[in-house]
Amino acid sequence: MKVALASLTRREKVFSLANDGWLPAETARVGDVAATACLRRLDATSSWSLVGRLRLTLSLLCDRCAGEVLWPVDDEFVYRVVTEEDWPPDGEVDEESAALWPVSGPALDLAEVFQERVFLALPAKVLCAEDCRGLCAGCGADLNQELCRCSR
Repeated sequence: MKVALASLTRREKVFSLANDGWLPAETARVGDVAATACLRRLDATSSWSLVGRLRLTLSLLCDRCAGEVLWPVDDEFVYRVVTEEDWPPDGEVDEESAALWPVSGPALDLAEVFQERVFLALPAKVLCAEDCRGLCAGCGADLNQELCRCSR
């Protein structure tokens, strides 16, 4: 969903995104997706406020045993949307510039913002349990459910 930035005023507008293909292909969801964004102009030319919330449950695979892991996401975020001219020219991202969302054209693509938020919500390592024993490299047995067949 693209929002024309020139159409925004200082009065807040609320947008809701349905799951119409914007979720990354690498993710599987369980249940409904709730993605809302509130946008408003901050100044006369090149700055807007974006406050959003993303709620969904992802179905991920455990990195050790490949079992299903349900990963709830309830993510609230705030960005200051700026034109690329206002983006830090040196390319370094510090604490202040991390809260900026640069746009290159006349519209903000909310789908891109929410895709990014999904990726940021993913854990570095997915585990079904801290003590997951994984799969045997020899026989493929799920060591959480059965004994290794290699040693029998």
